[in-house]
Amino acid sequence: MTSQDIPKMTFGEYIREIREEKQLLLREVASQMNIDTALLSKIERGTRIARKEQVEALAKALKQNKSELLQYWLADKIVFMLKEEKNITEILKIVEQKINRLSKK
Repeated sequence: MTSQDIPKMTFGEYIREIREEKQLLLREVASQMNIDTALLSKIERGTRIARKEQVEALAKALKQNKSELLQYWLADKIVFMLKEEKNITEILKIVEQKINRLSKK
């Protein structure tokens, strides 16, 4: 998997790819995260959005950079929130301006 492939994937597809590359079973990773196998399966399929704590547990279980996984997870959450809006680019520009203003405080 290359870094160019990542934006084409959902967060769930991304973590499934990592898990499969490491030849880990769904139940092994779920057990390390202390969650039900069915829940992890739903996260991988994109029918359930992971909570932040679950993403952090996933990073540990998959031995991945926590910050990087959180970025992909947050990006998916934002896409999910905005996917049906007509003026996404304008919304994101406003968000960027607000973030810049906050970071200057």
